[in-house]
Amino acid sequence: MLFLFRRIRYNVINETTNIGEGEAMKMLKAERQDKILEILSVEKKIIASELSVRLGVSEDTIRRDIKELDQRGLLKKVHSGAVKNGPLKEDFDVRIDLNQEEKIRLAKKGAELIKAGSVVLIDDGTTNYQLVKQLDQHIRCTIITNSIPIILLLRDYPNVDVITLGGNLYKSSMATLGYEVIKQLDSLHPDLYFMGIYCMSNEVGISHSSMEECQLKQKMLSVSYQTAALVTREKIGSVSNYVICKTGDITYLITDSDQ
Repeated sequence: MLFLFRRIRYNVINETTNIGEGEAMKMLKAERQDKILEILSVEKKIIASELSVRLGVSEDTIRRDIKELDQRGLLKKVHSGAVKNGPLKEDFDVRIDLNQEEKIRLAKKGAELIKAGSVVLIDDGTTNYQLVKQLDQHIRCTIITNSIPIILLLRDYPNVDVITLGGNLYKSSMATLGYEVIKQLDSLHPDLYFMGIYCMSNEVGISHSSMEECQLKQKMLSVSYQTAALVTREKIGSVSNYVICKTGDITYLITDSDQ
């Protein structure tokens, strides 16, 4: 009876030890994934093969971590590793107050591209809104836009002819979208198009979380002679679901970053 008791006790001890090891492994995995997100927040992009060396685990382990983090919406998996997700899509009234100083610096650079007598297409976005605010109020030009806030702002520009693109109102961004907007663009050929940017990375290009907005931006790009983009820091190195174009398709890429 004593021998049997000792065997049972031995088995229970082993089982307890195994549970403890499993919990430890889970903790290591959680810490490793936190480290991956920490590195990504600083470097904007991670390469699976390089990260495996830095963290001392196999490349397959890193790729499994990246896949899990992608499924949880914490990063965006790409062929070589991962890039950070795009910023949260918030209402225009919220975004207008974010990163104002940076947006104004970019807008001043962008405003230099708008020449007297030119026809300029400007889509929605708070950085593009700042672009219009930086224009000389006496400039003579034509501005085409689907942005309601920009339309209202242009009331104070007496020499600017305004062409509005009518369609379905997307209340979050206060912009018109849809088939009607795309159809109107068939008869327009602007000298310069200012594309509002949601996400940008060297590997994927310019991308957006909305298919409808992606399709509209692609159309605007295709009908314009040149394209400019004002890109704030938090959007650089990020990726979303629908790819609009490559960064090389943008004639003037204006950033406030050396990344």
